[in-house]
Amino acid sequence: MHFKLPVASQGLRRRLRAIIAIAAAFLLFSSIIEFVPDYARRTGLPSVTRSILTVGLVIILLISLSGLMALEKMSGLIIRDSLTGLFSQNYVRHRLEEEFYRAQRYNHPLSLLLVDIDNLKEVNSQFGRTAGDHLLKYFAQVILETVRPSDIPARYGGEEFLILLPETDRSEAGVVAERLRNKVTSRPFRIDVRTGDIDFTISVGVCTYPYSGENAEQLIALADLALDEAKRNGKNKVAVYNPH
Repeated sequence: MHFKLPVASQGLRRRLRAIIAIAAAFLLFSSIIEFVPDYARRTGLPSVTRSILTVGLVIILLISLSGLMALEKMSGLIIRDSLTGLFSQNYVRHRLEEEFYRAQRYNHPLSLLLVDIDNLKEVNSQFGRTAGDHLLKYFAQVILETVRPSDIPARYGGEEFLILLPETDRSEAGVVAERLRNKVTSRPFRIDVRTGDIDFTISVGVCTYPYSGENAEQLIALADLALDEAKRNGKNKVAVYNPH
């Protein structure tokens, strides 16, 4: 399963509709000139002027469309991590604020997984940073195969990943975390034929509103505490934060 952003955002679609409306209005005006007798003479627009206006409009439309597509592409780059293709840290923090507000307003659960690759530094030291980058991209694909289309996976920095699970309670989030951990342990990563397979593991901290966290920042902090507990217990573990 590949997680993809919409090809056209709401903003882009609104701009395109505005351009289409302008083009339709001009084409309607041109049609009136062509088919209504003596209309062109009454308006004082000779054929040469009309042709120039038509060419000018086509050029303006082409420039506008190319500019909008470039803007949309840059927006996509800003909200995505350049290496893994997952959402960026800034974007996921913004989405967490939105999802937390929604969870509070409608009294729905919201879970957060903070995931850390246990031995990425060892992979970097033994095989080089290029191998580590390939491992990050590989793990990102494992995440995408595990989460639902409605979930929001992001690279949070370095070897850490943040996954938002809207409408997911604590027990369900624990199941998702264990599924991700088991999938990683059952699928070794291969750099190339010479090095063979590399076993790597992950540790996961889980935190769920409304059981824990009074705001979005606190939810991240508590998930980080749970992640620390998973690390202290020997890594390759899932720890669910429990305030009691």
